[in-house]
Amino acid sequence: MSATLPGEPPALAAAALPHYAEGYGGSVLELDRALGAAAGPADLIDLTHGDTRAFPPPDAALADLLAAAQANDEAYTAYRGSASLRARLAPRLAELLGRPVDPDRELIITPGTQGGLFIALSALLGPGDQVALPNPDYFMSERIVAYLGARARRLALELSDDGRLHIGPAELGAAGEARLLLLSHPNNPTGGVYDPATAESLAEWVVAGDRFAVVDQLYCRQLFAGAGFTQLGALSGMAERTVTLVGPSKTESMSGFRVGVAVGPAAVVDAMERVLAMASLRTTAHAQQTLRHWLDADSEWIATRVAAHAQIRDRLVGALRDIPGLRVASPLGSSYVFPDATHTAWGRTHRGARADALGIDLKRAGVLINPGYQFGTGWPMSFRINFSQDAERLEAAARRIAGVLTAAG
Repeated sequence: MSATLPGEPPALAAAALPHYAEGYGGSVLELDRALGAAAGPADLIDLTHGDTRAFPPPDAALADLLAAAQANDEAYTAYRGSASLRARLAPRLAELLGRPVDPDRELIITPGTQGGLFIALSALLGPGDQVALPNPDYFMSERIVAYLGARARRLALELSDDGRLHIGPAELGAAGEARLLLLSHPNNPTGGVYDPATAESLAEWVVAGDRFAVVDQLYCRQLFAGAGFTQLGALSGMAERTVTLVGPSKTESMSGFRVGVAVGPAAVVDAMERVLAMASLRTTAHAQQTLRHWLDADSEWIATRVAAHAQIRDRLVGALRDIPGLRVASPLGSSYVFPDATHTAWGRTHRGARADALGIDLKRAGVLINPGYQFGTGWPMSFRINFSQDAERLEAAARRIAGVLTAAG
């Protein structure tokens, strides 16, 4: 006789974001399940993540993994990661982030940047806490916040056509009770980069309110011409208040290795280590060693990869802007675009539809995207595309998207 599962734990129920049903017609979990159950053709083009076959990882990553497994001399590292690896990474991270990094006290190796996000928020938040979170932002952020019993206070983002992000002072004023600022930079899903004045105002708000910040900078190495990127953790007073998450999963296409790093105040890193120890003891020890050559004199390799993505970005943005009524900003970083189909023929005839409708129609036409409801409230006809793809497949996907969005019914 099989056991009966108990009722859903309250934390998981909260992470389904049931309050989204008011504006979207279903909780995020319900909408995701409906999209997952929708039929798609055999040649479905998946644009929800990058294609690591089109853009493979550096050769050194696999070589370092095999060498670590064969040597098998550090299967049990400290919970926060291999001490020798942290010592190797610290000066490289200091150069990247524009601030000193103590390898023993301020650095932890995480099971991907996603794992780093979860343990950072678990170390900093408790039930009832408020979190200032831009709208839109990374699709798992509010789910984790809700799982921990905290509450997201969304900050409206202004996004210019050239990919610059701005948050007005009134938004920060309205979020005065928040004890934590959480954001991705470059922004996921838009690829936008915060203008320097906004970055400074965010830092001033954090410092003045004795708050903390968690900044997911997974794409901070994939920046396009004119980005003018500001490291929040390097601004005045922010090093001791900021956890910065970085890793090779995206720009270096190392998602399959599941490694990342977090840099932050010693007390927060200590707390993160305690959470990680409970969850998995440590990041997989052999996989940690795939970071041995990360950030190591690879500027030419990175420049080549960024240039290739800039070309793909420009072709895709051009093709999307040819679709009547579709609005899309050109990203300054990352491999994401976030078009808004509200004023397309599809959008005009589907006004008021459930928020999964666009994703389902695109899937039926052979393109899988991340629908806008995943990234915050007020995005029923927006969708995210990851353009780190084979160019021909991406062009085919753009044609399919155009076919759906220009249909009047």
